[in-house]
Amino acid sequence: MSVATASARRRWAAVAVACALLLGLPLGASRALDLLPRSDNNSSTAREMLERALRSRAVPYTGLGESRGTLGLPSLPGLGAVAGLLGGTTRTRVWWAAPDRWRVDVLTVTGEQGTYGTASGVVAWDYERRRLRTVVGEPPARLPRADDLLAPQAARRLLSGVGRADTVQRLPDRRVAGRTATGLRVVPSARSSTIGAAEVWVDAESGLPLRLRVVDRAGTDALVTQLSDVRIGRPAAAVTTPPYPAGVADEVVTAPDLAAAVDQRAPWRLPDTLAGLPVTRSLLEGSATYGRGLVRFTVLPLPDRIADDVVSNARSAGAAALDVDRGEAWQVSPSLLDVVVAQGDDLLHAYLIAGLVTPDVLTQAARELLAEPPPRRDL
Repeated sequence: MSVATASARRRWAAVAVACALLLGLPLGASRALDLLPRSDNNSSTAREMLERALRSRAVPYTGLGESRGTLGLPSLPGLGAVAGLLGGTTRTRVWWAAPDRWRVDVLTVTGEQGTYGTASGVVAWDYERRRLRTVVGEPPARLPRADDLLAPQAARRLLSGVGRADTVQRLPDRRVAGRTATGLRVVPSARSSTIGAAEVWVDAESGLPLRLRVVDRAGTDALVTQLSDVRIGRPAAAVTTPPYPAGVADEVVTAPDLAAAVDQRAPWRLPDTLAGLPVTRSLLEGSATYGRGLVRFTVLPLPDRIADDVVSNARSAGAAALDVDRGEAWQVSPSLLDVVVAQGDDLLHAYLIAGLVTPDVLTQAARELLAEPPPRRDL
């Protein structure tokens, strides 16, 4: 893809949503534990480290977090803070008591913005604007939040996608956040993965991932996230309890962002396989994720009313035209993530296809969707 100017990049908001949506999808740790990869040294230790890291969600801790992404997504309406999360440096404070009881504050130059995990949903508290928002339940499709890029969360998501054929290498112990950490280097076996390698550093005492570094095939950092000043132990209940100040309205939502809203209205029933890969996660029967291990991509069908705009935006942003037999398809590749926008001859079937896979995989998926358009699903 060639994006010539900053102004052109600002015209493809919906394409950026597909990138962000892919990062926000959980991969399912239980399956990964049954499909642990081969290791070229100290296999029993590597297996134990993987298991401990994947089962560390219940480890309570307090600390500081910093993540640096280089995806370079533009700042656009509908993306919220995603552009900054994936294309810049984010600093946070975290208090983690349990998977359903935690707090993450994003530190900004003007103050802090808090996100609280509770048994009934996620509560966002904007200190500066005195605005409270509760998201009831966990939407199956959403944009990433700051807590998704914490080292423990991001590392578990990546490790849960590691398959049997992927290689795991031990790294020498090192000090991370003032604690002794054991290291793993994951190398995907499939050449169709855009991930070159990932390094995960796990606290030797608790199994909590403390640092994650992901590089692309060229060896360039795509994401680095790390905890510092870590203290293992349960934070006080008062710290993880959302505030409910007098006179502040609590807005309750169920579809908090563009990704969730688009998925709820996805009009087509997608096939069981695409580009030779099986469906591994269906979202509201509209969107779906395909693939195994670290080779995965997401298909987001587009509602009629926005399909033309998305294709037009991709075209005007300098996306490269792909060779397809029917309809049209355009490739947009910000960095580690590859994205294809496709629209059928009927102008009704249109899709965003995004994944940590090489463009040929996404191109084949687009060809299959355009050659045999899926039937409409019951909404």
